[in-house]
Parts: sequence; structure tokens; C-alpha cells
Amino acid sequence: MMVRPSRSPARAARRETEVSEKLGAERPACIYCGHSELPALRRISRKHLREHHLLGRNHDPDLTVFVCLNCHAMVHDEMLPNAGVDLELESDPIKRVATMLRAEAVHLEMLARSKRRQATLLERETE
Repeated sequence: MMVRPSRSPARAARRETEVSEKLGAERPACIYCGHSELPALRRISRKHLREHHLLGRNHDPDLTVFVCLNCHAMVHDEMLPNAGVDLELESDPIKRVATMLRAEAVHLEMLARSKRRQATLLERETE
């Protein structure tokens, strides 16, 4: 994990600990790409403007993961809109569940990409 360089090593270590505690994990990393630099990670909570809730905050506010800013942007700017996921609150329960299912599919597609990338890297190391 890397935090912004500091003139004081003690201050840098303290800041890294504080950020890790805010994120809620000892070794936080993006669930999709594995990026682990603290300034690029966001613990998904209501405190951040650019939140990523797997099924959408309005549909399931408690289902959250760690994501880096790049993956978060890709999901919100490309994948969710392309999948027809509207993140606004849907009052019709059938439409709401359909939206949640489409959002979950986007999440699973991102995980599948990640697993294929990991498999390729693993195979390259064994050659």
C-alpha cells in the first residue's frame, strides 16, 4: 500500500494506518483489478460521492465492496449504462428486481474479466 510521500516517516505511517482503518480492512484492494494503493481506493459507504453499491444504493444500500477509482468509473460510466441499469429508485418491485439483476450481472462480468486476467498471469508465470 502506498500513501502520498511525506517528509516525516512517522506521519506517513500514521496516515496509512488511518486510511486503512477508514477503509475497514488490513490490506484493502480493488475487488476487480487488485489495485491496492490507498489513495485510489474507496470504502463504499454513504460518506463518499462516487460510491459503488453492487446493486445500486437505492436498491440495496448495504451490499458494498472495495473498488479503485478506475474500475468504479468504468462500471458507472460504461458498463451500467450499457446494461440498461438505472440507479434511480424504482417503485415497481418487478422493475426494481430486474434492475438489481442487471446490476449484479455487471458485477459478475467485472469479476469474470478479473479471473481471466489472473489465470493468464498465473499461466505466464509457470511457462
